[in-house]
Amino acid sequence: MTWVLVAAFLFNGQTSVLSDQKFYYEYDKCQEAVEVRRQILEATKPTHMENATYWVWCSQIPQEV
Repeated sequence: MTWVLVAAFLFNGQTSVLSDQKFYYEYDKCQEAVEVRRQILEATKPTHMENATYWVWCSQIPQEV
């Protein structure tokens, strides 16, 4: 199975979605990246975006049949 990190943001009614554009072949490795990304987002969040909401998770990439 292949996983990718996904982050979604909600700020002032605007949404944004991003990925770290890296494939993870183990769910645990993706989860480790999620925790690191959350820490980075929290540490670098600009003061004008203190009310921003964000979610970070691992999503499985569907396999073609």
